[in-house]
Amino acid sequence: MSVKCIEIINKLKELAPPKLAENWDNVGLLVGDSDAEINRILISLDATKEVVDEAVDKKVDMILTHHPIIFKGVKNINTSSVIGRKIIKLIKNDICVYSAHTNLDAANEGLSAYLANRLQLEASNILVPTNNFDVLEQCGTGRIGYIEEMTLNELCVFIKEKLNLERIRVIGDLDRKVKKVAVSPGSSMEFSETAYKNGAEVYITGDIKYHDAQEFKEKGMALIDAGHFGTENIVLDMFHEYLEKYFKNQLEIITSTVNKDPFVIK
Repeated sequence: MSVKCIEIINKLKELAPPKLAENWDNVGLLVGDSDAEINRILISLDATKEVVDEAVDKKVDMILTHHPIIFKGVKNINTSSVIGRKIIKLIKNDICVYSAHTNLDAANEGLSAYLANRLQLEASNILVPTNNFDVLEQCGTGRIGYIEEMTLNELCVFIKEKLNLERIRVIGDLDRKVKKVAVSPGSSMEFSETAYKNGAEVYITGDIKYHDAQEFKEKGMALIDAGHFGTENIVLDMFHEYLEKYFKNQLEIITSTVNKDPFVIK
Protein backbone atom coordinates (compact mmCIF):
# COMPACT_ATOMS: atom_id res chain seq x y z
CA MET A 1 0.00 0.00 0.00
CA SER A 2 1.93 3.01 -1.27
CA VAL A 3 1.91 5.73 -3.90
CA LYS A 4 4.64 7.81 -5.50
CA CYS A 5 5.05 11.30 -4.08
CA ILE A 6 4.73 12.74 -7.60
CA GLU A 7 1.29 11.14 -7.99
CA ILE A 8 0.08 12.92 -4.85
CA ILE A 9 1.67 16.16 -6.06
CA ASN A 10 -0.08 15.92 -9.43
CA LYS A 11 -3.46 15.47 -7.77
CA LEU A 12 -2.79 18.40 -5.44
CA LYS A 13 -1.88 20.52 -8.47
CA GLU A 14 -5.29 19.71 -9.94
CA LEU A 15 -6.93 20.98 -6.75
CA ALA A 16 -4.68 24.03 -6.37
CA PRO A 17 -2.65 24.93 -9.48
CA PRO A 18 0.67 26.50 -8.39
CA LYS A 19 0.20 29.35 -10.89
CA LEU A 20 -2.65 30.63 -8.71
CA ALA A 21 -0.18 31.41 -5.90
CA GLU A 22 0.75 35.00 -5.13
CA ASN A 23 4.21 36.10 -6.31
CA TRP A 24 5.49 36.38 -2.74
CA ASP A 25 4.32 32.88 -1.81
CA ASN A 26 6.26 29.61 -1.74
CA VAL A 27 4.25 26.54 -2.70
CA GLY A 28 4.86 23.03 -3.98
CA LEU A 29 7.32 20.34 -2.91
CA LEU A 30 9.57 22.25 -0.51
CA VAL A 31 11.47 19.31 1.01
CA GLY A 32 12.13 15.82 -0.28
CA ASP A 33 12.17 13.54 -3.32
CA SER A 34 9.25 13.55 -5.74
CA ASP A 35 10.02 9.90 -6.62
CA ALA A 36 9.73 8.75 -3.00
CA GLU A 37 7.27 5.99 -2.10
CA ILE A 38 4.62 7.35 0.27
CA ASN A 39 2.79 5.02 2.65
CA ARG A 40 1.71 7.51 5.31
CA ILE A 41 0.93 11.19 4.94
CA LEU A 42 0.43 13.68 7.77
CA ILE A 43 -1.83 16.68 7.15
CA SER A 44 -1.40 19.89 9.12
CA LEU A 45 -1.96 23.63 8.88
CA ASP A 46 1.71 24.31 9.71
CA ALA A 47 4.99 22.40 9.74
CA THR A 48 5.98 23.47 13.23
CA LYS A 49 8.74 21.81 15.24
CA GLU A 50 6.06 19.81 17.05
CA VAL A 51 4.52 18.66 13.77
CA VAL A 52 7.91 17.60 12.39
CA ASP A 53 8.55 15.61 15.58
CA GLU A 54 5.08 14.07 15.26
CA ALA A 55 5.84 13.07 11.67
CA VAL A 56 9.04 11.32 12.76
CA ASP A 57 7.30 9.61 15.70
CA LYS A 58 4.46 8.38 13.50
CA LYS A 59 6.86 7.28 10.77
CA VAL A 60 5.15 9.21 8.00
CA ASP A 61 6.73 9.69 4.59
CA MET A 62 5.16 13.02 3.72
CA ILE A 63 3.65 16.11 5.35
CA LEU A 64 0.99 18.15 3.55
CA THR A 65 0.54 21.67 4.90
CA HIS A 66 -1.29 24.86 4.03
CA HIS A 67 1.41 27.21 5.33
CA PRO A 68 4.82 26.73 3.67
CA ILE A 69 7.62 25.44 5.88
CA ILE A 70 10.02 27.70 3.94
CA PHE A 71 8.58 31.20 3.60
CA LYS A 72 11.34 33.76 3.75
CA GLY A 73 14.68 33.32 2.02
CA VAL A 74 16.84 30.66 3.65
CA LYS A 75 20.56 31.37 3.12
CA ASN A 76 21.85 28.30 4.91
CA ILE A 77 20.58 25.06 6.39
CA ASN A 78 22.30 24.19 9.65
CA THR A 79 21.46 23.49 13.26
CA SER A 80 21.85 27.11 14.38
CA SER A 81 18.31 28.00 13.27
CA VAL A 82 14.87 26.52 13.92
CA ILE A 83 14.13 26.16 10.21
CA GLY A 84 17.53 24.56 9.63
CA ARG A 85 16.99 21.99 12.36
CA LYS A 86 13.54 21.15 11.01
CA ILE A 87 14.75 20.68 7.44
CA ILE A 88 17.71 18.56 8.56
CA LYS A 89 15.42 16.32 10.63
CA LEU A 90 13.01 15.94 7.70
CA ILE A 91 15.77 15.00 5.27
CA LYS A 92 17.39 12.57 7.73
CA ASN A 93 14.04 10.82 8.12
CA ASP A 94 13.18 10.85 4.39
CA ILE A 95 10.07 12.97 4.89
CA CYS A 96 8.75 15.08 2.02
CA VAL A 97 6.87 18.34 2.64
CA TYR A 98 4.36 19.80 0.18
CA SER A 99 2.52 23.08 0.74
CA ALA A 100 -0.53 24.56 -0.99
CA HIS A 101 -1.11 28.10 0.30
CA THR A 102 -2.48 31.10 -1.61
CA ASN A 103 -3.03 28.86 -4.62
CA LEU A 104 -5.39 26.79 -2.46
CA ASP A 105 -7.10 29.94 -1.17
CA ALA A 106 -7.82 31.05 -4.74
CA ALA A 107 -8.70 27.69 -6.30
CA ASN A 108 -12.22 27.17 -7.59
CA GLU A 109 -12.85 24.38 -5.08
CA GLY A 110 -10.21 25.58 -2.64
CA LEU A 111 -10.15 26.87 0.90
CA SER A 112 -12.21 30.03 0.29
CA ALA A 113 -14.98 27.93 -1.23
CA TYR A 114 -14.67 25.35 1.55
CA LEU A 115 -15.02 28.04 4.23
CA ALA A 116 -18.04 29.51 2.45
CA ASN A 117 -19.66 26.08 2.27
CA ARG A 118 -18.89 25.36 5.92
CA LEU A 119 -20.67 28.61 6.85
CA GLN A 120 -23.54 27.76 4.49
CA LEU A 121 -23.26 30.73 2.15
CA GLU A 122 -25.72 30.49 -0.72
CA ALA A 123 -25.44 32.00 -4.21
CA SER A 124 -21.81 32.81 -3.40
CA ASN A 125 -19.44 34.47 -5.85
CA ILE A 126 -15.69 35.07 -5.83
CA LEU A 127 -14.78 38.14 -3.80
CA VAL A 128 -11.41 38.90 -5.45
CA PRO A 129 -10.88 37.19 -8.84
CA THR A 130 -7.35 36.01 -9.57
CA ASN A 131 -5.18 37.88 -12.05
CA ASN A 132 -4.04 34.58 -13.55
CA PHE A 133 -6.84 34.32 -16.08
CA ASP A 134 -4.84 31.88 -18.19
CA VAL A 135 -4.92 29.24 -15.48
CA LEU A 136 -8.55 28.56 -14.71
CA GLU A 137 -11.84 30.35 -14.89
CA GLN A 138 -13.80 31.09 -11.73
CA CYS A 139 -10.77 31.36 -9.47
CA GLY A 140 -10.05 33.89 -6.77
CA THR A 141 -9.78 34.52 -3.04
CA GLY A 142 -12.74 34.96 -0.73
CA ARG A 143 -16.44 34.44 -1.33
CA ILE A 144 -19.48 36.69 -0.98
CA GLY A 145 -23.02 35.39 -0.70
CA TYR A 146 -26.08 35.06 1.49
CA ILE A 147 -26.98 33.31 4.71
CA GLU A 148 -30.35 32.81 6.33
CA GLU A 149 -31.12 36.17 7.92
CA MET A 150 -30.13 36.33 11.57
CA THR A 151 -28.73 38.79 14.09
CA LEU A 152 -25.01 39.46 14.19
CA ASN A 153 -24.94 37.82 17.61
CA GLU A 154 -26.64 34.69 16.24
CA LEU A 155 -24.14 34.62 13.40
CA CYS A 156 -21.28 34.68 15.92
CA VAL A 157 -22.76 31.68 17.72
CA PHE A 158 -23.20 29.90 14.38
CA ILE A 159 -19.59 30.55 13.33
CA LYS A 160 -18.20 29.28 16.63
CA GLU A 161 -20.21 26.09 16.21
CA LYS A 162 -19.24 25.50 12.57
CA LEU A 163 -15.54 26.27 13.06
CA ASN A 164 -15.31 24.70 16.53
CA LEU A 165 -14.09 27.90 18.19
CA GLU A 166 -14.35 28.97 21.81
CA ARG A 167 -14.29 32.70 21.13
CA ILE A 168 -14.28 35.17 18.27
CA ARG A 169 -13.99 38.95 18.07
CA VAL A 170 -16.79 41.01 16.56
CA ILE A 171 -17.20 44.65 15.54
CA GLY A 172 -20.74 45.93 15.04
CA ASP A 173 -24.26 46.04 16.47
CA LEU A 174 -24.96 42.55 17.81
CA ASP A 175 -28.73 43.02 17.43
CA ARG A 176 -28.52 44.01 13.76
CA LYS A 177 -30.07 41.61 11.25
CA VAL A 178 -27.61 40.48 8.59
CA LYS A 179 -27.90 38.44 5.41
CA LYS A 180 -25.16 39.32 2.89
CA VAL A 181 -21.81 37.99 4.07
CA ALA A 182 -18.25 37.94 2.72
CA VAL A 183 -15.60 35.50 3.93
CA SER A 184 -11.89 35.02 3.32
CA PRO A 185 -9.62 32.63 5.25
CA GLY A 186 -6.52 33.64 7.18
CA SER A 187 -5.24 37.20 7.20
CA SER A 188 -7.35 38.89 4.52
CA MET A 189 -8.18 42.40 5.66
CA GLU A 190 -6.76 43.71 2.38
CA PHE A 191 -10.03 42.53 0.80
CA SER A 192 -12.30 44.28 3.32
CA GLU A 193 -12.90 47.33 1.12
CA THR A 194 -13.90 45.03 -1.75
CA ALA A 195 -16.37 43.29 0.54
CA TYR A 196 -17.76 46.66 1.61
CA LYS A 197 -18.12 47.95 -1.96
CA ASN A 198 -19.93 44.76 -2.93
CA GLY A 199 -22.55 45.32 -0.26
CA ALA A 200 -21.45 42.86 2.40
CA GLU A 201 -23.09 43.53 5.75
CA VAL A 202 -20.50 41.35 7.49
CA TYR A 203 -16.93 40.40 6.60
CA ILE A 204 -15.47 37.29 8.24
CA THR A 205 -11.71 36.77 8.27
CA GLY A 206 -8.75 36.72 10.71
CA ASP A 207 -6.05 39.03 12.06
CA ILE A 208 -8.17 42.20 12.12
CA LYS A 209 -6.23 45.25 13.34
CA TYR A 210 -7.50 47.96 15.68
CA HIS A 211 -7.66 50.83 13.17
CA ASP A 212 -9.35 48.66 10.55
CA ALA A 213 -11.95 47.74 13.14
CA GLN A 214 -12.59 51.40 13.89
CA GLU A 215 -12.84 52.30 10.20
CA PHE A 216 -15.44 49.70 9.31
CA LYS A 217 -17.41 50.24 12.48
CA GLU A 218 -17.88 53.83 11.28
CA LYS A 219 -18.65 52.69 7.72
CA GLY A 220 -21.33 50.34 8.99
CA MET A 221 -19.96 46.97 7.85
CA ALA A 222 -19.65 44.48 10.70
CA LEU A 223 -16.42 42.52 11.07
CA ILE A 224 -15.94 39.10 12.61
CA ASP A 225 -12.40 38.05 13.46
CA ALA A 226 -12.55 34.27 13.71
CA GLY A 227 -8.76 34.09 13.84
CA HIS A 228 -6.10 33.13 11.33
CA PHE A 229 -5.97 29.62 12.75
CA GLY A 230 -9.74 29.48 13.21
CA THR A 231 -10.60 30.27 9.60
CA GLU A 232 -7.92 28.00 8.13
CA ASN A 233 -7.73 24.94 10.36
CA ILE A 234 -10.68 23.47 8.43
CA VAL A 235 -8.08 22.79 5.73
CA LEU A 236 -7.35 19.56 7.61
CA ASP A 237 -10.85 18.29 6.83
CA MET A 238 -10.52 19.51 3.26
CA PHE A 239 -7.16 17.79 2.69
CA HIS A 240 -8.39 14.58 4.31
CA GLU A 241 -11.51 14.43 2.14
CA TYR A 242 -9.55 15.14 -1.02
CA LEU A 243 -6.79 12.60 -0.39
CA GLU A 244 -9.25 9.94 0.68
CA LYS A 245 -11.20 10.44 -2.54
CA TYR A 246 -8.18 9.57 -4.69
CA PHE A 247 -5.88 7.49 -2.48
CA LYS A 248 -8.17 5.78 0.03
CA ASN A 249 -6.77 2.28 -0.50
CA GLN A 250 -3.19 3.34 -1.22
CA LEU A 251 -2.34 5.76 1.54
CA GLU A 252 -2.70 6.04 5.30
CA ILE A 253 -3.90 9.59 5.97
CA ILE A 254 -3.11 10.98 9.42
CA THR A 255 -4.32 14.31 10.82
CA SER A 256 -1.92 16.17 13.09
CA THR A 257 -2.90 16.28 16.74
CA VAL A 258 -0.19 18.72 17.82
CA ASN A 259 -0.65 21.69 15.48
CA LYS A 260 -2.41 24.20 17.73
CA ASP A 261 -3.36 27.85 17.59
CA PRO A 262 -0.29 29.67 18.99
CA PHE A 263 -2.62 32.05 20.86
CA VAL A 264 -3.97 30.82 24.18
CA ILE A 265 -7.23 32.21 25.55
CA LYS A 266 -7.08 33.09 29.24
